[in-house]
Amino acid sequence: MACRFVDYCQMFEHHFIVRGHDVIRHARHYLSGLLGTQRRKNLERIEADVAESDYQGMQQFISDSAWDHRAVLSQIGEVAEATLGGDADTALYVDESSFVKKGTASVGVQRQYCGRLGKLENCQVGVFVALGRGAQAALVDFRLFLPEAWVQDPARCAKAKVPEAERVHRTKTQLALLMVQAARARGSSHRWVGGDEVYGNNHAFTAALEDLGEVFLMDVASNLRVWESDPCPQAPVAQPGQPGRPRTRAQPLQPTTKAVKVEALTQRCFAAGAREVTIRAATKGALRARVWVRRVWVWDGTSPRARARLLVVREEADGSCKYSLSNAPADTPWERLAYMQAQRFWIERCFQDAKSELGMAQYEVRGWIGWHHHMTLVCLALLFLLKERCRAQKTTPLLSARDIVELLAIYLPRRSRDEAEVLRQMQRRHAARHRDLKNRRERLRRATKTSARS
Repeated sequence: MACRFVDYCQMFEHHFIVRGHDVIRHARHYLSGLLGTQRRKNLERIEADVAESDYQGMQQFISDSAWDHRAVLSQIGEVAEATLGGDADTALYVDESSFVKKGTASVGVQRQYCGRLGKLENCQVGVFVALGRGAQAALVDFRLFLPEAWVQDPARCAKAKVPEAERVHRTKTQLALLMVQAARARGSSHRWVGGDEVYGNNHAFTAALEDLGEVFLMDVASNLRVWESDPCPQAPVAQPGQPGRPRTRAQPLQPTTKAVKVEALTQRCFAAGAREVTIRAATKGALRARVWVRRVWVWDGTSPRARARLLVVREEADGSCKYSLSNAPADTPWERLAYMQAQRFWIERCFQDAKSELGMAQYEVRGWIGWHHHMTLVCLALLFLLKERCRAQKTTPLLSARDIVELLAIYLPRRSRDEAEVLRQMQRRHAARHRDLKNRRERLRRATKTSARS
């Protein structure tokens, strides 16, 4: 496995020679640290774990080095495509992930909805895309969500080193659409796109996917309104003899029928129309569920026409229902639709592995460059796990991320843990904490002095 790790690093090392400056060693050490067994994966712990690593060198490599994370991500996408592409089950999954942060300095941070905690919290949010096939998936692209408050504050953006071209507020669905387009541009062979209700509820996003020729299946909220027949939106017609001046402004379109919430439609029709189908094979046997599919229409209230969709409803074990909409052909088998609906689970598994085993949320960088560099190396580590799982699929089908990390702890060079090394690391930590306390006291002194003057 050590040899495969070295070969894997060599595939990407040309990205880490920047303007004649070689930072390959720091890239390999940081990646080795992410794949280590330390409970935390910040720079301090990585330096304490990886033999011959250098804290200052890795800090500059992550926070300020000029290597191009977009070029690395492009190759990650190509390798993932070679591993998972070319199959009817190959798909792109779109989702976001939140990273809880204190203070106001970390790029993109503000009080916003945090999916990890299920409430409003001070955090950063990234939108990610995974390429998957069956039970295998890897993160291949991401974008940092930059709130409007940041875009409207040039000084704050400059301090976080946000590039001028990136100081634009884009919604999460706009970021997702950019990544789907980028995937196609680099030759992705995915057959469909999946996402949760943040993306499925957005009519403009799903319409744009359809206009690009993408097939999608997106979760939607239970209160989303759909039409049971084509609403045939049309402008109101003035009645003959109607008093008053004739209308000169365009009038809003109006549907010919009423919309209904998907939950209400399901309550009325599910029991009579649902049938049990096999979704996929699982470790505990075939995964089966009761599923109901119905053709419906969606309309945003302004477009000249409504769009036909397939409503896919799956009954969960607790009796609740999961709702999804798809633009797949009307004759798509229910089993296929149920399979597609269940596959979004695998991007959640990517996040789980990346956060629990690869230190995805344990970074201590604040700037634009550092955040993107860290996430890129997490994607690189996750791709290595994918390749190892695929290689061992026949002999060790249950190989987990934790299994691979523990094996690498044996094969990759780690620092010795004798008394002298423990004391050295402790002294480094104490020195860093002393500097932080000194800086904090100095900031408080300046703030108090300024306040007294005013």
